[in-house]
Amino acid sequence: MYLDHNEIQSLVQYRNIESPVISMYLNVAPPRNFATELNSLIHVARQKIEERGSHTERQRKDLDKLLQRIQTRVGTELKLVKATRTVVIFADAQGLWREYMLPVSLSSQIVVEPDPYTRPLTVVLDEFERYCVLVADSRKARIFSLFLGEMEEHSEIFMEDEVPDRVRVNLSMTGTSTGTKGGIGDERIQRHIEDHVNRHLKHVADKSFDFVKNKGFTRVILGSTEERILPRLRDHLHTYIRERIVGEMEARPDEHKDTLKDKALEKAQEFERQDEREKVGRLLELQNAGGKAVLGLEPTLEALMLGQVHTLILENDFRAPGYVCPVDHFISTYLTECPLCGGQTVEFSDIADEMVEEAVAQSAEVEHVFAEIEEFSSYKVGALLRFLL
Repeated sequence: MYLDHNEIQSLVQYRNIESPVISMYLNVAPPRNFATELNSLIHVARQKIEERGSHTERQRKDLDKLLQRIQTRVGTELKLVKATRTVVIFADAQGLWREYMLPVSLSSQIVVEPDPYTRPLTVVLDEFERYCVLVADSRKARIFSLFLGEMEEHSEIFMEDEVPDRVRVNLSMTGTSTGTKGGIGDERIQRHIEDHVNRHLKHVADKSFDFVKNKGFTRVILGSTEERILPRLRDHLHTYIRERIVGEMEARPDEHKDTLKDKALEKAQEFERQDEREKVGRLLELQNAGGKAVLGLEPTLEALMLGQVHTLILENDFRAPGYVCPVDHFISTYLTECPLCGGQTVEFSDIADEMVEEAVAQSAEVEHVFAEIEEFSSYKVGALLRFLL
C-alpha cells in the first residue's frame, strides 16, 4: 500500500473503541534475522497484554489471533519488494489490516493501543519529503524523484540536445581544418554555440515545469558541474520551479544514479536541518514576544485541545506519559476523567504520538526536530498558533 500524507490522515482518523489496534514495525534490512526478531516481539507483546489486565477476555483472544496472523503473514506469505527496509502492519479484530513496505529503516516494535501508532510514519514523511532532482549540463539533462530515501529516474523526461562544440562549428563554418580564427569569426562561432545551449536549457526548463507541476513537487534540487550552466538554467526555469529550489549540488547527468542519490540526500538533509532551525527560531522569537506561540508540554497540550495549533514542533525523541479519552481523543498529562464526555481516560506510556495524531487530524503541520537546538532542548515541544485566546 502506498504511503503519503492522505494515508496517514486516514490512519489517524481511525477510531474503534471496541477493539485495540496492533501496530507492528519490523526492520527487515539485511542481514537481520527478522523472523527471530518478530517471534521475540510477539512474545513480549503477549506478555504485556496479559500483565496490563485492561483488556476483556474477548479482546485478549482477538489480539492473540491477530498476532498469530501477523506472524504467519510476515513469516511465510509476504513477498518483500526490492529495497524494503521496514514492514509496517496495522490490524484489529474489526477488519483493519493495512501493510506498508518502506525503503527506510525504523526500529522494530509492536504497540497495542486503542488506535494506530503512527508517529514513526509522520517522522518518515517529515524527514523524507518528495523532492524533484534535476541534473543538467550544456547538452543533457535527467530528472529524478527522491522520496523516502529512494531515487527514481523518470527516463521519459531524459533530454539530450544537439549542441555543437567549438571544433565542429569551426569546420562546418569554414570547410577547412583550420577554421575561422579570431575577430568576427570567433564571435559568430561563440554566438552559434550559445544559441544552441540556450535552446537546450529552454527545452529543459519547459519539460521540467510540466513535470514538477503535474507531479506536485514542493521542493527541487538542481545539479550541474558547469559553473556557467546553473545560473543560466535558473534564469530559464519558470518561477513556479525557482520558488521551490532548496539546494544545488555539483553533479553530472552521466553519473551513476546511486552517486546522484547520495549527493541529493545530503542536500535534502541540509535543507531539512536548516528548515527545522528556522521554524524553532521563529517559535522562540514569537513566544518571547508574547506572540502566537507556546512552549512546553502543558501549554502546547492546552493549545492543541483548543484547536489553536498551526504547527506542532517537537524533538524527535520527545516522550511523555499521560491519559487519552478513547471517545473524544482528549489528551491530558493527569486527568483520569474526560472533561468533555465524563468517561474514563486510558493511561498511555507516551502521549507524544497522540499529540501528533491530533495535530494531523486538525490539519496542522508537524515538525519533528532532529537538529540540536540548545534553546529548545529544555522545552522539547511547542507550537506555532493559528490564533490567540
